[in-house]
Amino acid sequence: MKGHVKSIQWGKGIVKTIETYTILDSTNEFAKHFIKSGGASGTVIWALRQTAGRGRLGRRWDSDPSSLTFSLVWQCPDKSIPQNLTLAIGLGIVQSLEVCVPEIKVKWPNDLWIAGKKLGGILGESMHAAGRLWIILGIGLNVNSSPGAEQEQRISLREVTGCLWPRLAILDLALLGLERGFELARSGQELASLFRHYGNFLDRPIQIYQGGQVYRAIARDVLPDGRLVIEDARGRRALLPEEISVRF
Repeated sequence: MKGHVKSIQWGKGIVKTIETYTILDSTNEFAKHFIKSGGASGTVIWALRQTAGRGRLGRRWDSDPSSLTFSLVWQCPDKSIPQNLTLAIGLGIVQSLEVCVPEIKVKWPNDLWIAGKKLGGILGESMHAAGRLWIILGIGLNVNSSPGAEQEQRISLREVTGCLWPRLAILDLALLGLERGFELARSGQELASLFRHYGNFLDRPIQIYQGGQVYRAIARDVLPDGRLVIEDARGRRALLPEEISVRF
């Protein structure tokens, strides 16, 4: 980890402060140490360069100096995590970023996609410290380039719009989306209708990886508890994000 650059007072409903660092291995891993050392809830850890980011199921997340990589540290006030928080955050961020790229969509459970390619992702983790429950929400977005595109279909905001984007402006939009996602999760609103509008996966063929098995199905719905309803030769059933990985 190298140098703390500056603190930015944000003062939103959830986000209070942004702590900026020149380089970190992983903003989520640093956030865990930040919590253990007495760091404040509502702090965003922003790495201008992240060298060892990761996504869901331990997958590697490539980034470069043009990427946006940050994590929110938040203490759960009632010692419980709002239902479907990560799903709601994805929907909130898509709604905020669509002012720049109307084509942006969310892929269940935690990816942001444009035109069949991955723009970014969200990694939610929880931990207990000093008798309190904390959640860490790590977010990575391809802003002006698409690192890792040789291994996976990826896209950046610049590729879609033809414009160079200042990362602070995209961070501002992403944080507004994060705030919107918290409101959505707290409201208890069912997400199925929002996924129909802002999603890219319902009623289309998908490939499911579950344990050592790979099979094809059709994504049909998202239940109030966040499970994905699929339909295949065995009929319909609902699966948790922790149980499967979904690809097109």
